[in-house]
Amino acid sequence: MMIELKNIDLWRRSVDAISYFISEGNFRFNDKGISFKAMDPSQIVLVEYEMPKSAFDKFNIESNYAGVDLVELSKIMSRSLPEDKMLMDLNDSEMHIKFDGTLERSFKLPLLDISEDEIKTPKHTAEATVEIESRIMKEALKDASLFGSSVVLKVKGKQFFVEARGSGGVLNTVSKNSGVKVTSSKEIVSKYSLNFLQNIVKEAEAGEKITMELKTDAPMKVSYKIGKSDIKFYLAHMIL
Repeated sequence: MMIELKNIDLWRRSVDAISYFISEGNFRFNDKGISFKAMDPSQIVLVEYEMPKSAFDKFNIESNYAGVDLVELSKIMSRSLPEDKMLMDLNDSEMHIKFDGTLERSFKLPLLDISEDEIKTPKHTAEATVEIESRIMKEALKDASLFGSSVVLKVKGKQFFVEARGSGGVLNTVSKNSGVKVTSSKEIVSKYSLNFLQNIVKEAEAGEKITMELKTDAPMKVSYKIGKSDIKFYLAHMIL
């Protein structure tokens, strides 16, 4: 098995996006690429991730899976340099990662035996979809963090609202048409953890679109791309 990737940043951001919620889990390798699915320990967020074979410069691998410590993997990936290319290999006990650039550096990460219960993707019937530029969403959530630890998302007609309140004050944000597209069949009001939502969108690039699929008082599906990779989050709602 050997994987080669010149644009290491795509893999680093993917690992980071997952590791904000999941400390250890199984990456699955097959002839389609790499995939990952796991629930965070608090069972608030389900993460689904797929990086297709076509995203890699070389992808020669037998079907396999690797249980890894994602926090440690994230630390390793943070040491990559812009000019590096990444070579990855697996054996029965270790994941080997090599950064080849001005320096040649090799890391060995022991594989973990992680039992994995079958996690079913929740049936998600959205009543509203919001496509929003990530930079706009991130700014709205930064505003919300001034006052609260939770955020209320609303959809009414073609407008999207972000609200937060606390002892320090109240935030009301209303979307304009630029950078936001709203499709809805009814008015939506739902409440979520602000910290979880900020971490969900953290690795979305400024110009990238985030898609949020919403329903009143129901979990939300958030998805975006990291290069050719698809990452999806199912975030549990809070009681209003």
